[in-house]
Amino acid sequence: MLAIACVSTGCGEPEGETATKTSEVVTPAPSTSVNPDAELWDPCHLPDSAISATGLDPKTEVPDVAGVDFDGWQVCTWQSNAEWYSLGVLSGTPTLQAVRARDDFVGITDYSIGTRAGVQFLDAGDDKGLNCSIAVEIPQGTVMFYLTTRYSIGKQGDPCTEVRQHADALGPYLP
Repeated sequence: MLAIACVSTGCGEPEGETATKTSEVVTPAPSTSVNPDAELWDPCHLPDSAISATGLDPKTEVPDVAGVDFDGWQVCTWQSNAEWYSLGVLSGTPTLQAVRARDDFVGITDYSIGTRAGVQFLDAGDDKGLNCSIAVEIPQGTVMFYLTTRYSIGKQGDPCTEVRQHADALGPYLP
């Protein structure tokens, strides 16, 4: 775009010299790069009223993961009003079967949200039971609800009970 602006305005032209202006219109070529995330449902578009109704603070919304965009995923995170945990909602293309097949997830049990097939699972390395997740099918792949205990405060309840409450309440807003 900068090159187009320079061609049309004559930037970079030495003083005292005149450039020959042309009426040629330069049209940029279409981008050949594809943004794999553009087609994914963005959990940051969940209504603030729905987020608030589940016990999360909409003012704490953080897109991505710690400010990092992961290819193939749309992510949004909120802190709970109880303050001891955060909930991340991730939208990605992996199938529910692919989630079941991961060896870094353990304790996988069936869990449905409304009519959507899903699973509840734990992180394999989480010996203290600080985190719990639910994944459900959507047309583009899966949505994961990932509850993480805030280490600075510590676990003050059952992460799986909390993540089920949030997933059930936000389920009607999924695509």
